[in-house]
Amino acid sequence: MRTQGSVQLGLALVFALGAAGAARASELPPWEPPVTEGERQEAKPDEGPRASETKPQTSEPPAPADGGASGPPGANGVAPQGNAGANGGTSRGGANAGAAPGKSPRVAGDELPPVPSDPNDAPFMRAPNNQIATHPPRTRPDIRQGWSARRRFALTLAPAYAMLRLPFQGRLVNNQPQRIHGAGVSAEFDVQAYRWIWVRAIGMYSGHPVGEERVQVEMEVVRTAPPGTIHVMGYGAGPVFALDLGRFLPLIEVGVAGLRVVTPTGGVTGQRGEACMANGGCDVGLKCSAAKVCEVTTIGEMYLGLAVDLLVRRHFSFGAQFRYNVRFSELKSLNLTPGYLLGTLRMTVRF
Repeated sequence: MRTQGSVQLGLALVFALGAAGAARASELPPWEPPVTEGERQEAKPDEGPRASETKPQTSEPPAPADGGASGPPGANGVAPQGNAGANGGTSRGGANAGAAPGKSPRVAGDELPPVPSDPNDAPFMRAPNNQIATHPPRTRPDIRQGWSARRRFALTLAPAYAMLRLPFQGRLVNNQPQRIHGAGVSAEFDVQAYRWIWVRAIGMYSGHPVGEERVQVEMEVVRTAPPGTIHVMGYGAGPVFALDLGRFLPLIEVGVAGLRVVTPTGGVTGQRGEACMANGGCDVGLKCSAAKVCEVTTIGEMYLGLAVDLLVRRHFSFGAQFRYNVRFSELKSLNLTPGYLLGTLRMTVRF
């Protein structure tokens, strides 16, 4: 009986101690991990301002020293963990409330790493390295194709070498015309009719010095042609075909022209200023007038020319040209020997 009473008394004592311990444990704050000294120093600068700002707003009485009152948490001044962090409290939980689990809080003054950049956001390369330019490139000279095709008008001046090979009376050698060399100038004005077709008007002049020609007839020396200068003036018009190759512009021209050949005076019958021959004929480039005197007339010809221009600036180009004229009277007999040959160095202004 005595043993049974001892066991019951022990169980009652254990139950009472357990209930008292559970009640006391319910009043204690929840357990939190310990804070190191470094973390406490890092959190101190943030505590002061927040504590000073929130202190006047606290109106709850302090918790009792023994903390043994029963009732809900916070009723006797014990703030829960969440409120401690919101009010910047001095508890360990409030100091670490803003830090992520497993990471130390960021110290004021630390800079965030730069945001990674996308390589596709880099600016485009400068033209013309496979990029489209919004403005024409400023190259000197500009070698883009099509600049020569944009012009509408062109004016050309060209110093010229000229050669005459016409059967002048009294100037034949073995019944063949001589080559009479000279120099002059040529001018051209072009108007673009289509992208690769232009219409050209030409004008030219050349002078050819000649000497006196004499022959011996039996025992006498007879003058057959007077000395002086043969003046040649020509004009014509025709289409020009061009092949645009960027800086280089090959040209092919054809057309009709009129040539006025002025020979020296003071010669023999049939020459300029003299009486017409018995059959009414006169020298090359002359005709018999109503007064039976030989005077200057126009020789009809067809011309063919080749040229190449080099564009050195947008409105300026150099080039070389070769052109020869064939008289209509020679074309009837299919004789394509040029009677007037012209070689020029071209200087063109385009606008």
